[in-house]
Amino acid sequence: MSNPVWADGPWSLIETPSKTQDVSKHAAIYIANEMACAHNCMLRGLNSIYLQAEYVQKPQDIADFLFFIKSWANWVSHHHTLEEEQMFPGFEKVIGAAGFLGTNVEQHHAFQPQLKILLEYSSHTSHVDYNATTVRRTIEEMAPIFRQHLSEEINSLLSMGPYDGTALLKVYKHSVAEAARQEKQVVPPMVLGLRDVTFEGGNQWPSLPPMAAWVISYFLARRNSGAWRFLPCDSWGKPRSLAFGPSDGNSAALG
Repeated sequence: MSNPVWADGPWSLIETPSKTQDVSKHAAIYIANEMACAHNCMLRGLNSIYLQAEYVQKPQDIADFLFFIKSWANWVSHHHTLEEEQMFPGFEKVIGAAGFLGTNVEQHHAFQPQLKILLEYSSHTSHVDYNATTVRRTIEEMAPIFRQHLSEEINSLLSMGPYDGTALLKVYKHSVAEAARQEKQVVPPMVLGLRDVTFEGGNQWPSLPPMAAWVISYFLARRNSGAWRFLPCDSWGKPRSLAFGPSDGNSAALG
């Protein structure tokens, strides 16, 4: 029997600032750490899609998988739009330097075409026309600059250390509140299954109200539960082997 397949590659996860720094020391460290955790969720999603794409063959599985891809791509796209339109301009206003985070925005534009292709493909392709090679090739074109961006943005956020932490935190929390307005039956269940509470020895990202994970798992996740089979962790953030891959007995790849 094959070994379990995990979502920590082929594109590697990012070391979080909390591994070497005190996140309570300055808002810039806290913000960078929160963003690193979110970015690792994005990478686990990307890896999960890439690794499972060629093993999804039954019509309902393909339909659910395409919904998973669409949900992930929508979330990532929304995240970067929010950064460009609200979060980064807010940070730059506090810092007093327009374009302080301009390199990060330029990187968004470098991988956006492939992200858009993934989104449109997953939104408009039927199970009959699904082609794993198309999905994997698009990811291969996108992943290097995407992974580079996710890593380098953390350093950019850490470089805000000399500036007003209280004001930076206010901007960040306002953006988080805006992000929380996304589809409740899609984004929360997906993100909870993309986090890993055991990463780097353990973490409690994201901070949730009491019982929130329970409500998300047992109520909000129901409608699209078929898509959440492809997540690399359960609702409690515990890693699990990918549902579709070499370890499940499948061996035939789609062309």
